[in-house]
Amino acid sequence: MSKIEDLKSVIGKEVSENFSPTLRAKLLAIDETRGGGVCIMEVVPSPYKGSWSAQQNHTAGHRYERPVYAVHNAYFF
Repeated sequence: MSKIEDLKSVIGKEVSENFSPTLRAKLLAIDETRGGGVCIMEVVPSPYKGSWSAQQNHTAGHRYERPVYAVHNAYFF
């Protein structure tokens, strides 16, 4: 399986993601047409009440892009 095929199986699932302000995100889509692939991620609320990351829960719903290799690493390693 390729990294893109692996990621297609986890679209819509949450993951611990260091580039999200809440440190949690979910994969919304994969744009395969751009430089080896780009993942569209969406910030989700932190489940850790009272933490620094939970103080960023107001950013939930914001979207950002990450390269396929980085998101694959977050989900599978």
